[in-house]
Amino acid sequence: MKRIISIAIALFLISGLSCKKEENTVPIKGIINFMSGNVKLIDTNGNAKNAKIGDEITQGMKIEAVGSGSFVDIFIGNYIIKVLGNSTVDVQKLFENFEKGNKEVRFSVQKGRLFSKITKKLSKDDSFEVTTPTATAAVRGTEFLVTEEEGKSNVACLAGLVEVLNNSLKEVDTVELQPKEETDVIPGENMVKKQISADKLRQLNILLQIRNMREDIRKKFEQQREEIRKHVQDQRAKNKEILDAQREKDKALVEDQKKRDRENIEAIKGTTDDAAKEAFDSAKQQMETVKVDKDAAVKEAEDKMESVKPVIDKDKFKVDKDQFKTQ
Repeated sequence: MKRIISIAIALFLISGLSCKKEENTVPIKGIINFMSGNVKLIDTNGNAKNAKIGDEITQGMKIEAVGSGSFVDIFIGNYIIKVLGNSTVDVQKLFENFEKGNKEVRFSVQKGRLFSKITKKLSKDDSFEVTTPTATAAVRGTEFLVTEEEGKSNVACLAGLVEVLNNSLKEVDTVELQPKEETDVIPGENMVKKQISADKLRQLNILLQIRNMREDIRKKFEQQREEIRKHVQDQRAKNKEILDAQREKDKALVEDQKKRDRENIEAIKGTTDDAAKEAFDSAKQQMETVKVDKDAAVKEAEDKMESVKPVIDKDKFKVDKDQFKTQ
């Protein structure tokens, strides 16, 4: 029984591992909605090209806005990203896990400024982060600006809530920024919240304006979402087929093992019965032999006792009673 259980557990684990594949994620793509100046896109192989409206942004890509007057607006589902001038940003995560139903998005600002706007509150398992060499900013639904300059960062919250972590002080709790609050993130120093000045807010509101999505971009965006939806459906169907086939295979293996175990148990049981009968007959025979030997020993003892029994001559000790009679 223990052997059957252990085999079943092993098969279950193998089945689980076989279904845990990278196909459970599907890449999300962003689309450039508007841009100005000199913006370059660098792919995972290091190949650079000049960006244009309608270009797709994918995981692993690097975005460079060259010159102070350059910028690019990118739409990614419910997220809007604006890379400002003199900035270099890595697209580190951009995918959806359709088994868990969550999205993971992470940008890394190597230098410059990145503005993020989440138009719809994230679901429980969604993740949206912007990192720098110094800071990590995580949000649930908000508007915020991350700046990285000369080894220190600044995170400014314009709407919603932002949690900020100093990467050099990970044992220290995060700082939560409320609307119109900001904090500087300096290696080795604790973060302090402060109010964003009115002048800076006015400048940011002008600088961070996002144009409405163009119609041609919207159509391309909807086409992307339909492709992702179809991919998710197809992959789920494939995963179900793989899982069902694996379950049937596991079931057959378990039944086959059970059959072999039953045969082994019956064989052992038969062997045990035969051995027990043989032992019983042997013991019985030994008892009979002992009994015969005992009877013979008793007879022999009786004969010996009889042989050594003294013989009394009754005539020798016979008394003449007449000699004692009175004359």
